[in-house]
Amino acid sequence: MFGMDDNPAKRKTIIISSSRNNMIHRLSLFLVMLMASRALCFTASPLTNTHRHNSLATILHAEETNGVQLISLEALGDDHETVGDNMGKSLAAWLDDEWMPQEIHVKMGISVKNTYVKCRTEGKDDVAEIMTQVTDDLFENWAEYNADAFVNAWDLGNYVADYLIAKSGSETCGCSTKIVD
Repeated sequence: MFGMDDNPAKRKTIIISSSRNNMIHRLSLFLVMLMASRALCFTASPLTNTHRHNSLATILHAEETNGVQLISLEALGDDHETVGDNMGKSLAAWLDDEWMPQEIHVKMGISVKNTYVKCRTEGKDDVAEIMTQVTDDLFENWAEYNADAFVNAWDLGNYVADYLIAKSGSETCGCSTKIVD
């Protein structure tokens, strides 16, 4: 045979290596298929006749959301001024803890509060939409903050998203910023 070594021990090693790789490949495919099937599996409760997702009870309509977890801001209530004020103060405290106390952090917090209140009174309740609006509003006026800020508008927008997710009672991930109260 062309390219084959006549050494039987080497040929045996090649065959064993090939079958081991084939077995690992099959096992990997099986695990991927198993995880995919669990992610798409819904169950129905015979007692309540309601449907829920096996791994995240907060996903309501997987087909409509493309598998994205919906986060309801209902738990925050309708007092948007208070929520915005608390979020702005939390953001300023976080920046003070991360860097050093500065008046600019309070100004950034006020901007975040104002954008949040505006979004919520306009009926916006999507965390990503609020985060993006906060970032856009900060970026639009960034010259006011840039001289003393150690962060950028997206850092603050991400904190807002982490804050809203945590305060709404939704599940956060390990990479989320620790919220300062």
